[in-house]
Amino acid sequence: MGMELFRNYRLVEDSQGFVLEIYLNHDDEEFSAEFLAKIKENALSLEESVKKLIAEKFPNIKINAVKFLIGSMVVGSLALGGLSAHPNMTASAAAPQASAVQMANQKTATVTASQLNVRSGPSTAYSIVHVLRQGETVEVIGESDGWYQIRLKDGRVGWSSGQYLNLNSQSVARQAKVDAVLNRAKSFLGTPYVWGGASPSDGGFDCSGFTQYVFAQSGYNLNRVSKDQALNGTYVPRGSTQPGDLVFYSHAQNGVIDHVGIYLGNGKMIHSPKTGDVVRIADVTTDYWTSRYVTTRRIIP
Repeated sequence: MGMELFRNYRLVEDSQGFVLEIYLNHDDEEFSAEFLAKIKENALSLEESVKKLIAEKFPNIKINAVKFLIGSMVVGSLALGGLSAHPNMTASAAAPQASAVQMANQKTATVTASQLNVRSGPSTAYSIVHVLRQGETVEVIGESDGWYQIRLKDGRVGWSSGQYLNLNSQSVARQAKVDAVLNRAKSFLGTPYVWGGASPSDGGFDCSGFTQYVFAQSGYNLNRVSKDQALNGTYVPRGSTQPGDLVFYSHAQNGVIDHVGIYLGNGKMIHSPKTGDVVRIADVTTDYWTSRYVTTRRIIP
């Protein structure tokens, strides 16, 4: 069983290090209902492939656990010592479904220094994992205290000082639009949830009324209800979610969209949750939200 089974992967930071999320390639001939049904028996070979991936791509990063996903469904987890199947996983639920993926725009930056160290974390205290040359362009996927988290051409993820990275003008313009939306959303923190509410004059917002109103203030027109807002904008693969994107969920875990929030970055979203609650920030990396995730849409191109 080789790494070709892995369709994509990303690192998600937690309080003790990182969790590696691996998206399984259900088109591979090794991927089958039989494999899923016997996932524990396949643990050894799968663990070997994961360790090889970590050794090649993330040699200097502390990874505490691994999660395996098919689309938005978590089908297994690995604590680098044993594999467990997700309790909601069934072979039929994991069957592949046809989909058309449109890649979202990415933020890029150009190296301005003659040489720029790429480190395993956001400070000079972390080890050097790569060296970039002046003029090279990299994908920027995160930011922390003046450091940019970047993805190299070989798929590795690292950190470089923002002092020596010049964000491309198109990225800067888009970031200004994203910041305006996020700042507007945060200005409503503590506003009551009101079913059917779509503006402050209603005394509060429901989930989709909140997102519709916030984006409308920046000139973006959204459909009224969450399932219809999932038709706005462009599709974004789960591992490519960026601040300002709309993230959609199914409370019943049946794939039917009934909730929406605005992604803030760093595993957080801002949303208007439910009756009796208020607009607040939530951690979408928790089991509750990851198990209910449906899709992501990008409204700001």
